This record gives sequence, C-alpha cells and structure tokens, in this order.
Amino acid sequence: MQKKSFAQDCLYTAIMRLMKEKDVNDITVKELVLKAGVSRSTFYRYYAQPMDVLRDYLQPFDDNNAHLDDEEDKKVYLRRFYQYYTRHSELIYALVQANKTEFLRETIGGHILEVFTDMMTNKGVSSFLQKASVGLCVEILIVWIVNDRKEKIEEMTDTVHNMVSVIERVS
Repeated sequence: MQKKSFAQDCLYTAIMRLMKEKDVNDITVKELVLKAGVSRSTFYRYYAQPMDVLRDYLQPFDDNNAHLDDEEDKKVYLRRFYQYYTRHSELIYALVQANKTEFLRETIGGHILEVFTDMMTNKGVSSFLQKASVGLCVEILIVWIVNDRKEKIEEMTDTVHNMVSVIERVS
C-alpha cells in the first residue's frame, strides 16, 4: 500500500465524518475540503470527486504485489487482505449502511481480479469462475465486517483460500 499524504488522510477523515451526517451522494467537494481543512486545489490534486477518496482507501495494495504465483502467495495475499480491511472496517460498514455495497463490490472486486487474473487464467480457470471467486471473496468480507468480525483473520484466510481452491478445481 502506498503511504497516503496528510491531506489525503484529512480528506478521508472528513468524508467519514460527513457520511455520519448525510448521504454520501450529497457530499460536495466544497463541504469536504472545508471539513478537512485543505484547499480545493489540494483535493483535485488527488481526486476528481468525493467518492474517489473512499475508492482510494479501498485499494489496499500497489500493483507491484499483483500477479501471484503459487498457493502460499495466495494465502499471504488473503491474510494481508483481511488485515487491511480489518483496519478499515468502519469504512466498509459505513458504505454498507449508505447502501453502497455495489460500490464496494466493484472497487474491491476489481482489485482482487487485477491481482489474481493471470494466476487463474494460467490454471485454466474461466473468466466466469474467476469473477465468481472474486464475488465470493468480497461478499464474505462484507458479511464478516457487518457481523463484527467474529472469526479470526487466519480462519477467514483459510476458509476463503479453501473455497477459491475448490472453484479452481472445478475448472
């Protein structure tokens, strides 16, 4: 994950606070920068619209970590995935409460596909089953967060890894 600037962190904190007051779709750049204490030009240096702030914080890893090669790499990725989203569970929960689960699916799912597409394609997994695996990972994450993360990260890692492995074998 790339380190965020102080301004980006301020914008993230501000949008999270504003989401408690109003619908995320109604948050304007003007009120966001005012709440964050940054200028409009600083906002536009990083983002085009307020939802981009949230999208940015849902992208946990750089592209350098993409395209994993073996099962152990997959488990390491999944563990890091759940660790990251544990730290950002408030964001996921807030987006679920704001009826933005499709946004979550699109953003997180797109990242997972980016990471695993080459590996699954090389194993002969169809694009349909690749998307099914990704959807499974994202849905499990959402349910896990909404249910207060009762299972440990290791349990989640093992469960999802085993489920995705079954899907890969079906191919």
